[in-house]
Amino acid sequence: MKINSIITSLFVVGTLASCAPAITVKYDYDPKVNVRQFATYRIEADRQRNADPIVGSNLNQRRIADALDQSLKARGYKPVTQGEADLVVRFFMDSKDKQQIQSNNMYSPYSWWYGGGMGNNMYSRQYEENRVVVNVSDARTNDIIWQGWATGQLNNRNKERDRDQAFRETVTSIMKNFPESAGQDYGAAR
Repeated sequence: MKINSIITSLFVVGTLASCAPAITVKYDYDPKVNVRQFATYRIEADRQRNADPIVGSNLNQRRIADALDQSLKARGYKPVTQGEADLVVRFFMDSKDKQQIQSNNMYSPYSWWYGGGMGNNMYSRQYEENRVVVNVSDARTNDIIWQGWATGQLNNRNKERDRDQAFRETVTSIMKNFPESAGQDYGAAR
């Protein structure tokens, strides 16, 4: 009977580990905007929404800004350091504490044979869920024309290098839905 309990416990722990929230990416855009008119960009951190001292730190802001810069350059957009840009790319990151509860109903019609009854084991896991939001606005009107966001666990890496990679991969996955190069509209980017 002990071996059954051990196997069941290992199965539950493995299931919980495999159910850890993955990074989910979504986006939205204004289909009425002709993006062929845009060629340049400027990146800004949303200072009001990046107020959290850990998640909104200058270190994380630099990670996101660098990844956005690389992604936009790869798509043919040009950064503007002085003067007016066509696009203003604003980003922020926030987090909240979450709890995942898992029920492992171990009922079996043969459980009476092994000396057990109906068992329902409950497990919970506390974690921090992060969200990275990228808003791309027309600089002339300040209207958001494209928005992408990722939700999941970003800040759970132990090594700084791993966190750099996690932020880079997250921003890259958000921006993969942005038009491929300046001069293409959304239909051409798909």
